[in-house]
Amino acid sequence: MKEQLTNTNPEQAQASLEAVKEAVDTLGSAFHEDWRKTRLDESTGTFEPRIKETKDNAWIEANGTDKVDIANSTYDQLPEDWKAENKAAAEVVIGVMVGRDSVIDLSDQATRVEVGGIIHDAWLARNEWAKGGELDVPFDQLVPEEQAKDISQIEVAQRIFSTEQ
Repeated sequence: MKEQLTNTNPEQAQASLEAVKEAVDTLGSAFHEDWRKTRLDESTGTFEPRIKETKDNAWIEANGTDKVDIANSTYDQLPEDWKAENKAAAEVVIGVMVGRDSVIDLSDQATRVEVGGIIHDAWLARNEWAKGGELDVPFDQLVPEEQAKDISQIEVAQRIFSTEQ
């Protein structure tokens, strides 16, 4: 993936931008599906609804409502404003992976804290509502369940991009 991002002629640069966009969408979709699994009722095969409002006018016009059930929507079915967090998280994770030539040993505690901190800090910067709350602490001070949410993003990326090579 890093080679795709470091080309210099205009055609290669455009191809690199397209590759990054595709990687962001692929990873953003995987993040959404990973979250949806937490709402799955295995006995019925259905997802517990999560209704949210959207400001995506094109989506509203196409669907006749400003309400979207994000749990019962695939990533591609989401309005753009509800894709945004997944895309932003994907951009951060891709940046971490590219910066480390896609080699991230999560069994190494120092590496785990470092990459978890990058992901968590970026999440805090995007989510003003968390400022001053229990999540507004350095990564290594988060409870294990919250640390796992950040680390799982790297694990998802490793699964996806290791199969593309």
